[in-house]
Amino acid sequence: MLRETVFVSALLAAGITLLAALAGHLTFGLSVAAGLVLGSGNGYLILAFLNHGTPFVAGSMFRLTLITVMVLMAYSVFGLSMWPAALGLAAAQLVMVAAGVRQGMRI
Repeated sequence: MLRETVFVSALLAAGITLLAALAGHLTFGLSVAAGLVLGSGNGYLILAFLNHGTPFVAGSMFRLTLITVMVLMAYSVFGLSMWPAALGLAAAQLVMVAAGVRQGMRI
């Protein structure tokens, strides 16, 4: 499921970047793509925290804070808007949910 999430998120990132570039909004496409790529790693963070015995709520708060700080730092350094990246993060979470539902339907 996690590999599917990363793979589909990477495909979406490439597609969105291409479409945004064709529409003349490359910066927007790259921002969404960055959010997708960052967000696709969220599943691996969940697994790592659970394997270390971290309580789920504490791990969730740390993950959300970590990803948010990473996006804020990246976009403050490059001087871009962070909202397209937030859209990408949300899209990656939807991809992860869809992959989980797909896996659940197979069982």
